[in-house]
Amino acid sequence: MEREAALADFEAARKEWEEAFARVPDGALTYLKPGDDYSLGGLQVHVNWVLVHYRRVLDGIVAAGFDGIGPQDPTGAEAQARAGARRGLKTAERRKSLDEMAHLHGAVRAAALELPDSDWARKAPVVYGAGQEPYPTSPDDILGWLRDHYREHVEQSADLVAEWRSTKPAG
Repeated sequence: MEREAALADFEAARKEWEEAFARVPDGALTYLKPGDDYSLGGLQVHVNWVLVHYRRVLDGIVAAGFDGIGPQDPTGAEAQARAGARRGLKTAERRKSLDEMAHLHGAVRAAALELPDSDWARKAPVVYGAGQEPYPTSPDDILGWLRDHYREHVEQSADLVAEWRSTKPAG
């Protein structure tokens, strides 16, 4: 996708997620459906983690001059993020988490805007996890994955809110 269109859609996808997350009642922020990995509020924690992760990848690609890079996340960071996603958010943490998302989203956008046009679709071999094969990744790919990721959780959050409501005692 052309960069301007990709960035406009990146903004739209974030807005869709923010609107969906605004519909999550405060009382449901820690709701974790049995068998799920993300509580309702934890979806926001997870969204922030994915923004951090892919910003690291984007920065790593650029810093390496589009040569191969290995895993960019510090040891234990993903496990910590998973624990936060299961726990969810307290009502008082909600605004801070949304503010953090705005900052992270803006940082990814700014990094994408700093790239020369010739690097937008340029692929770099990225190893995402220890022992994995390199995966060809471009800045365009990263923005596409982030757009899709926001949207993936829009429907999921609505489904989880409905599930949470069905588990509440009547009255």
